[in-house]
Amino acid sequence: MTLRLSATTSGQLILNNDTIKRITESIPADAKFWLKPGDILVQRANTLDYVGTAAIFDGPQKTYIYPDLMMRIRPRERFVDTGYLWRFINSHEAKTYLRAKATGTAGNMPKISGAILRDLPVLLPPYDEQLRIVAKIDFLTTKSRRAKEALDAIPALLERFRKSVLAAAFRGDLTADWREKNPDVEPAEELLKRIRAERRRRWEEAELAKMRAKGKVPEDDRWKDRYEEPESVDASELPELPEGWCWAGLSEVAEIQLGQRRAPEYAGEAEYPYVRAANITWRGLDLSDVQKMGFADPERLFLRPGDVLLNEASGSPTEVGKPAIWRGEIQDCCFQATVLRIRPWSEDLIGDWLHLAFLQDALLGNFAAMAPGVGILHLTAERMRNWPVPLAPSAEQRRLTKVVESLLVGIYKIGDILANLARQVARCDTSILAKAFRGELVPQDPNDEPASVLLERLRVESAENGTTSNGANRRPKAATPELREAVAKATKLAPSPRNRAPRSARR
Repeated sequence: MTLRLSATTSGQLILNNDTIKRITESIPADAKFWLKPGDILVQRANTLDYVGTAAIFDGPQKTYIYPDLMMRIRPRERFVDTGYLWRFINSHEAKTYLRAKATGTAGNMPKISGAILRDLPVLLPPYDEQLRIVAKIDFLTTKSRRAKEALDAIPALLERFRKSVLAAAFRGDLTADWREKNPDVEPAEELLKRIRAERRRRWEEAELAKMRAKGKVPEDDRWKDRYEEPESVDASELPELPEGWCWAGLSEVAEIQLGQRRAPEYAGEAEYPYVRAANITWRGLDLSDVQKMGFADPERLFLRPGDVLLNEASGSPTEVGKPAIWRGEIQDCCFQATVLRIRPWSEDLIGDWLHLAFLQDALLGNFAAMAPGVGILHLTAERMRNWPVPLAPSAEQRRLTKVVESLLVGIYKIGDILANLARQVARCDTSILAKAFRGELVPQDPNDEPASVLLERLRVESAENGTTSNGANRRPKAATPELREAVAKATKLAPSPRNRAPRSARR
């Protein structure tokens, strides 16, 4: 079997059906491509982010070979610790060096050659210090990994808390004491009657304006019979609401409007900024990238403070119906056909209340369950007409939205703190390696064999074994008596600091 490039891209060896490839060719048992535990594999070609990434092979011996997109390093035992060298190659300094040396055009993956890898300057401390450095790195990275795991678990808890806050809000739990202290507030059913009356009044006003624009003056009130009363919602299978609340259909309490399409036939000459689905986030509107287009009837599509905006369509079930509230951030701003605008008929139904109700529906997946479709899910204005909305007395709406929004702000602040901590933890491993290879991670031991002597022994052994100091085979060449004598003297020196090479020489 041969490894695929993806087996080492993460910096750790991953062996599974996606990262290995079975081969039919017969590979001789003594072939140099067989991997053995402790080999370091370096990516010879990949994107610039990954070229030069190294991983330690810890699979079974003589089972896997490596492809030509990788290079193998087999560290010399007792000279270079495998864990130390692997970490050094994956350090920021080494990666910066290798990326700078990588070659390749825009159409090809950057590549590094064996010569480039062999020329990589390696900061080599004494062997025993290498082991101490690796142990310290392992200790610190284990702590940072545990911190990361703990931080990674918190966002899910915050999300559960957000859902719990909304659930408690619409069960009436958060305003139970308030209702006891305010028993004489107008019930929601009376509020609904007033909202429906306001809805009809606005319709009549608009119809009368249309007739007068055409030069028609109605002789009687029969034209009012054309008004279509909105359907009342069937609450028989809906959750029970607190005393004084009631269920209402969305079209009973608010106007539902889809934005303008981007097709040329719908465009007007005057261009206006507009909100699209991409501007709606789980924390409100992100208006850092607002585009413009021509609107044929901008007055009809202008946004007003208090309008609630819904993500009308999405390819993701978790995104469809995501709400935000407009607070007048941009003057004369319209909205596109990927957004539904929900505008309450009466000021006694506040937009913040609807926004929280929609937020709960979106988080619970209620919108996704209602929005059929293949690929792209659509809410549509028609489907939303009879969407059930919990309606509380106006005063309770204001009280409850303040309480909930205060809790949500706290949740978002905690989320921001966690995100900042996660970024710091992510930088920890890089900082640990940087300190390690600056010689600042562990104290030096004056009894350690100097790295200069270590290198000299490596050269002697390489000469005797017929290999270069980097492990490549060459014509056997005996070590000279002078070299043997120098190494013998160096290794017998008393472990006194004055007999050690300066730190700069040992590096």
